[in-house]
Amino acid sequence: MCGILGFALDKNNISQETFSDALEMLNHRGPDHTGISFNKDLKIAMGHKRLAIIDLSIKGAQPMSDSSEKIQIIFNGEIYNYQVLRDELALLGCDFRSKSDTEVILHGYAKWGEKILDRLTGSFAMAITDMNKKQIVLARDRSGEKPLFYSIFDGEIYFSSEIKPLLSFSPLLKKIDVKSFQHLFSHGHVPRDRSIYKDIHKLKSGHVLTFNLETRKSNIRDYWKMSSRIAQMKKQAQDTLPNYVKRLDGLLSQSISSQLNADVPVAILLSGGVDSSLITSIASRHRDKLNTFTVRFSHHEKFDESEHAKFIADKYSTNHHELEASTISPEILEELTYFFDEPMFDHSVMPTFLLSKVIASSFKVAISGDGGDEVFGGYPHYNKLLKLRKFSHFLPLPIRQTINLLSESMLPLGFKGRKTIELFASDFRYCYPNMQEFFNASEQKNIFNYAKLDTDHKILGYNDQISNIEDYISRATFSDFQNYLSECLLVKVDRCSMANSLEIRAPFLDKEILEFAFLDLPSNLKAYKNERKIILRHLAKKVLPVEFDVNRKQGFAIPLGSFLLEKDWHDYFQQKILESDPLIFNHQEILALLNTKERIHANAERLFGIVFFICWVQRFKPSF
Repeated sequence: MCGILGFALDKNNISQETFSDALEMLNHRGPDHTGISFNKDLKIAMGHKRLAIIDLSIKGAQPMSDSSEKIQIIFNGEIYNYQVLRDELALLGCDFRSKSDTEVILHGYAKWGEKILDRLTGSFAMAITDMNKKQIVLARDRSGEKPLFYSIFDGEIYFSSEIKPLLSFSPLLKKIDVKSFQHLFSHGHVPRDRSIYKDIHKLKSGHVLTFNLETRKSNIRDYWKMSSRIAQMKKQAQDTLPNYVKRLDGLLSQSISSQLNADVPVAILLSGGVDSSLITSIASRHRDKLNTFTVRFSHHEKFDESEHAKFIADKYSTNHHELEASTISPEILEELTYFFDEPMFDHSVMPTFLLSKVIASSFKVAISGDGGDEVFGGYPHYNKLLKLRKFSHFLPLPIRQTINLLSESMLPLGFKGRKTIELFASDFRYCYPNMQEFFNASEQKNIFNYAKLDTDHKILGYNDQISNIEDYISRATFSDFQNYLSECLLVKVDRCSMANSLEIRAPFLDKEILEFAFLDLPSNLKAYKNERKIILRHLAKKVLPVEFDVNRKQGFAIPLGSFLLEKDWHDYFQQKILESDPLIFNHQEILALLNTKERIHANAERLFGIVFFICWVQRFKPSF
């Protein structure tokens, strides 16, 4: 993995020294090598921070140009089918100077243009300067494993793996985007195409942006078009369950095998759940003596899954490592905010960051089970939504919405059952409701004194992207895939791992597996009635030891509610709340959440989100 930074200016000027200083802000993403291409006359700069994984030699350094010096690339990611593409390109007459996957993309773009993106299997964010076509091309992988931010104004483009370097170019970029602010406190993350800042955007996963250097105009397109393809898929099974399981076994084995390929040692994140246990089992077919890592909460038995991870580690004779995380200092939030240029509210950032730090002391690459729940229907809320959708036919939508309004006015935040009533008030014909336990529009009105908060405007949702998908489980899983997974979970993993110069790979997000799951697999083999992750559990029964409980669900979660009952955590949260700007936050309302002990567990994530945001504001000092 790496960090990339670049710009193409028109009227303004940025010195090479300023650009170099900005690039240094990405050093944690790639401490092995720094590369800069700075064309003062054309006002184009490309910078790269390299974490060397494939071809560790200087030949793999970036920015990398073709032999004509007309096409140049900076690339963050890994292409797992690069050897196949390399062989194909060699037959077409391409002469390779390195063994890197970057050069494969470079030659592939020269031969096929943007169609190279359709051929790539892997995680990536890239920028290509093409002086033949007088354009800059930005592209991001299908799942959003690798980040890519950009800003376009006054006929100029700036782009980067992180936001920090972009802010150094102009203080005007630090203005908060109100719609993103509201979305953050509703969903726990900002929207796919926005950032927390008004004039900085994310390139959506599976999209490509072209910026014309002559007209100074840009165009964005979806090169994967998965939503429309899912809408057209056949809903009935085209094969038998055993054959579907066999196909998935083969696809997952192929994906894991390709992702074990590296010129450095590879570790595995093993939580002890179905996904990571499957990965460990299948990886053992391809490698001897794997290295596995897990988190242990020995003082919090409900959250401690280390014995299940150890069971799998023992069965497959791995070199197993445990990180004890029963005591985490709340001050870790202040360290984390540096790496999270925009806040997100998943409190498992803490064990993920700590585990990444431990792994990075010996490894540069680790493999995770990310994506299994979203791609194969693993969350309990899929079953819940199916039931609510069925019952919704017996009660008109206006009545359900009225009941929800009464619930909001009468029941306190965090009251058990209140979220279910909110979900029941959804229009299941067209939407996929917000499953996150944060703050809806009326609740935001209570906790914020932010005058610019547009309380009359509907909080941005997801339904414009998935409303054409009739099958409800397909709609739900794909929405979670391109929103919750891409903009929350994968953001967490990327920032925490790259903060420690560690690359994390996700075999479940292989292109072939995604297209199998979303286009071929019937939804009743994902979630149905009271069952979920059906096909993965059948695969687990096939390949894992018979003693393994395939119905368990656990990730690297932490006992946050219990932490908040401890004096150091409670006092830290209280102090941060009191330090926050009273023109933005309603201290009385927030402290009531913190000090109501009987609902502290129900409101723990909400409190974490608020305090993490406060820490982020204190560090970056955005303008409201």
